[in-house]
Amino acid sequence: MQWLNPAGAWALLSLAIITALYLLKRQSVRMQAPSLLLWRSAMQEQTASRPFQKLKKNILYFLQILLALLLSASLMRPAVGGGMQGETVFIFDLSASMQTRENGETRLESAQQKALALLDGMHAGDCVTVLSAGAQVRQTITRCSDAAQVRAAVQRLEAENGTADLTGAVSLAKAMARDIPGLNVIVFSDTFAGDEGVQVVRVGTPQDNCALLGLSCTQEGQAFARVANYGAAAEITLECYADGRLCDMAVLTLAEGENASAILQTPEEFMVLRVVIAGEDALVLDNERYYVRTEESGYSAVLCNENVFLEKALKLRTDITVLRTTAEESTAIENIDLYIYDGALPETLPDIGAVLAVNPQAQVRGISCEEEKEPSGVLRASADASMQSLTQHLLLETIALRSFTPLTGGQSVLLQGGDTLLAVQQDAQGRTAVLGFDLHDSNLPLKADFPVLMQNLLSYLLPQLRQEIGQVSCGDVLTLMEDARAQTSYVLSPAGQKMPLDALTTNEQGVYTLVRQYADGGERRAQFAVHGAESEYDVRVVGAQGSASIAQQTRSAAGRELTSWVLLAFLTLLLVEWGVSRRVA
Repeated sequence: MQWLNPAGAWALLSLAIITALYLLKRQSVRMQAPSLLLWRSAMQEQTASRPFQKLKKNILYFLQILLALLLSASLMRPAVGGGMQGETVFIFDLSASMQTRENGETRLESAQQKALALLDGMHAGDCVTVLSAGAQVRQTITRCSDAAQVRAAVQRLEAENGTADLTGAVSLAKAMARDIPGLNVIVFSDTFAGDEGVQVVRVGTPQDNCALLGLSCTQEGQAFARVANYGAAAEITLECYADGRLCDMAVLTLAEGENASAILQTPEEFMVLRVVIAGEDALVLDNERYYVRTEESGYSAVLCNENVFLEKALKLRTDITVLRTTAEESTAIENIDLYIYDGALPETLPDIGAVLAVNPQAQVRGISCEEEKEPSGVLRASADASMQSLTQHLLLETIALRSFTPLTGGQSVLLQGGDTLLAVQQDAQGRTAVLGFDLHDSNLPLKADFPVLMQNLLSYLLPQLRQEIGQVSCGDVLTLMEDARAQTSYVLSPAGQKMPLDALTTNEQGVYTLVRQYADGGERRAQFAVHGAESEYDVRVVGAQGSASIAQQTRSAAGRELTSWVLLAFLTLLLVEWGVSRRVA
């Protein structure tokens, strides 16, 4: 037997109060009586000088003592077996797979019910911390001894659409355990395999599920939807919507574990394509997929001085309009996306916009030029992983230079021996690339590397949104480049929430819209799609069985506390006491 609220023992003082009431004499009242014959038996009691009388046998006394004992016991919350003892940390898995529905409830709802059952056995004064492990680890409530507040915090939890950082949550709980001896750490999850010193409450059983994994579209108006079947053989219906209007349907018969593709017809003009699996299965999140047709407006660039190699490389991009001018006149042209300088630089560089400088012989936005020197060593690409997009598909073989100017500052892209030959950087003014040699003093323009390098540089300096963000999953950290010319830049979520670029979250699945507004009243909009984490779609995968002791506690928690039974006995005995008192009266 355990007492979940020992402080309720103060109610036992009522026993002394009841006993004292029965020991105290009744107050005498003066009355006239015709005879004292019937009062002789009470003479001693009336003439005694002591205020107390001898305790007599009285059934009401014993019934009231028993009632006081039952009431005190109910306040102390009696329980048998189980129960949490000491301080506890609850860690909840909020990954997308916790949205899986089983027997009319999600896995998260099942986890919440099991956690609430454990809270029913919470001892008075015990503290509980609730950690939610989604894309980020959050302390929902910290070291709280108020069971009502903890219950409310647990009930507010909602599963996210991405993955869960359970490792980070467990590490945080273990750090707390170093300062709190005897700390219990309990993880509620469908996939967590367990860790030393951590107890696991597993929720969920393997479920069959179908998921949309991909959606693409051709210029000819055909959409290709890729579907995976995580379970037994199934027949599904795909519905295709173009800008919200149903445009095609397809029926797929999938064998167990089969992946298949469906071809859907779309209209010639649309902006957003949405394909859904009709009906519901274990996980609804993966039953829809989006495709966004990007139609960003073109870019403008000025080419200062004549360079036929640069001019031909720019013509390979049909979305760039090129203006030819001089270095000094370039700064007077407004609303330019890219400034290209070959050799000479203006006295003052543009305040905003991307810059490509070839053999500048002067500092360009923090990238400085050293003294000219002859090449030595091998021309190679930087090992920096963040620069791979600029050096991809480059062979860098048999390229000869007569001389070059080593660069300092920025990030190295190409190196000659130990010197930087090509450097880039990004700041509030825009992106900058500096090439430290004259193209006419090398054979690079005659090699296949040159158009490839120029297209890589143009993609870096003028990134299209699809190239800039790639494939995004819910919960991913997304950094979009600021446009220094824009007065305001923000992103609209699928629900219409307006988010600044420096506080962008991708928790919702759907289509996001990047909006850039300019001083002249112009506006650029670009849309991109965010989907759930594909690693969460196979809900047949369920983790370890969980800790046996915790599982037993959660199964028996509802019947472990005996308070309700004690109160029922109290009410029953109260009725008996009322009946006896009426007969005695």
